Formats: sequence, structure tokens, C-alpha cells
Amino acid sequence: MKQLSKDVLTALSTAEIEVTNVKLTGQLDRKLYLSVNEVLDRIGGKWNRKAKAHMFSEDPTDKLNAVIECGVLEPKVKTGYFPTPPALVERMIELAELDRKHLILEPSAGQGHICAGICEELRLPPKDALLMCCEILPENRQVLENEGYPLEDLEFFEFAEEIHKTQSYFDRILMNPPFESQSDLTHVTTAFSLLRKGGTLIAIMSNGVMFRENKKTVAFRENILNKYGVLVEDNPEGSFKESGTMVNTVMIKFVKQ
Repeated sequence: MKQLSKDVLTALSTAEIEVTNVKLTGQLDRKLYLSVNEVLDRIGGKWNRKAKAHMFSEDPTDKLNAVIECGVLEPKVKTGYFPTPPALVERMIELAELDRKHLILEPSAGQGHICAGICEELRLPPKDALLMCCEILPENRQVLENEGYPLEDLEFFEFAEEIHKTQSYFDRILMNPPFESQSDLTHVTTAFSLLRKGGTLIAIMSNGVMFRENKKTVAFRENILNKYGVLVEDNPEGSFKESGTMVNTVMIKFVKQ
């Protein structure tokens, strides 16, 4: 367990809860904000730039109070971030058939594993590649910025809204989205909408997309996978073990007709 500082607990105790949103009060310095963000992310909150709040799927009062009262943070982290293993990055690059003329998007860039593979394949430094990337976790954003990757200020779904306004769609999209609560379906669906006609999307997804029968999965198969999925490969079992999860995954190539 991680002991939380008095400053972190104070910031959490003065936060305002509006239904399922948590809004921090006052101006926090960078170090304190990262510590507070870690707590909110750990208990299920995701920062939303438009709302200027950490958004939860349900009332976060009990979870937040439990952290404040005990003053510690349990070690299990649910950030949805699992780095893409080198072998899978290599396969993604192979399937994408990249060209220097392609406008490329990485919607969940993490710490740049896929971005690095893209730039290596194109033999271009990050500043010269026609590459755009999104990432929400502050610690990951810092790594991307340090490496010089062209990082968007907006989180992915806000970024997608802006792209739809400009209709400047992408030739290639490579992504390893978060899987928790089937969020990979939402991320891939949104990413596919940003693909130009004739463009290619390579996505790593939970293998549940192939067999689950809930409404969300069935709709994804009927509307996107069955129509535009030209290749589905099972990734080796345990591919993400070193990244912190044993979830079984597939790699899917979509081509927008």
C-alpha cells in the first residue's frame, strides 16, 4: 500500500463532487496534481478536459471517502495502460503497410511503443512523420513529450469531435486501446470513424469481440468487424503478461471501403 501525503489528502477532501464528477478546487502544482490524479484514476475516475473534472461511472463519494479516511492507496492500478509488446508492434507495422505520405494516428499512445515502431519503419524522426497521437495519463504524456512525439492537447474522444469538423481523415490508424469494461469497442468504433475511404486501421482488441453476445459486442461485429475486418489473428497467449495482464487478445485489420 502507498501512504498518501497530507497535501494529497487535503486536495481530495476539498474536491467537489457533482453527481459522478469530481472537480479539484484551487490551483495544484504539477507534482501534487500528478499524485492526486493517480488516486482518482486508481479508484475509477478519468480526466475529461471539456468537463474539467474526473468522471466516474457512478457516484464516487464512498470510494473517495474510503481513501481519505485510511490515508493509503491500494497497490492495484487500473489505468487501462498495458504497453504493447515489441513482437505485436512489429506485426502491426507489417500489416499497416505504411508510407511516408500517410497521415497516421495513434489514439492511445501510452509511452510511445507503437509510435516508435511507426517512426522506425518510416525512417523518420517524430517531428518529420505525418503522425498524430493522443494520450490521457499525465505520466505517459510526459514521456511522449520528452521523446518529441506530436501529442494532441485533447483526449481522444474530444479530438475525434474536432477531426469530424475538419473532415481531415487518416490514412492509417494503429492502436492498442484500453480493454476494461469493453472500452476497446468504443475506442475502435470512434477511431474507425476517423479513417478515410481506402484507409487501414490495425487494432489490438480483447478476444471477447469474437464471441461475446451482449448488445454492444454484437453491434460492433455486425456494423464494423463483419463489414470491414479483412484479417483477424489470435495473438499468442500471455502476450501482455510482462505488461501486467493475462487478457487474451486478437489483432484485427480493418479497411474502409
